[in-house]
Amino acid sequence: MSLDHTFLAVYGAELPEADWLHVYDRLEDLRRAQGPAGDAEDVQLFTVSGERGPDRVLIGAATVSFAPGSCRSVRDFPPSPGRDAAVRRAAEFVGHAESIEPGWLFVHDLS
Repeated sequence: MSLDHTFLAVYGAELPEADWLHVYDRLEDLRRAQGPAGDAEDVQLFTVSGERGPDRVLIGAATVSFAPGSCRSVRDFPPSPGRDAAVRRAAEFVGHAESIEPGWLFVHDLS
């Protein structure tokens, strides 16, 4: 069995204790409700796996992938009020009751 390492920055929020399948289905419903106009930021589901414990569920409106050996400045990742609103709207739509504070999440996924 081989392991795949992925490192990326996701502009979004973690939804603690969320069921990824429920979140996936609700985000699909949200896309259908928005229609083909595409005037709203698209929010995606991410699951993050590690060596121990259950997957973590994130939703995000933007991603930046990092190649092995790459380096980026934190200044390359500014806050985005428009994306904040999209992520909050999506979290509410999927039924996440807790308040969230969107921002850049740096993710190392091992799956």
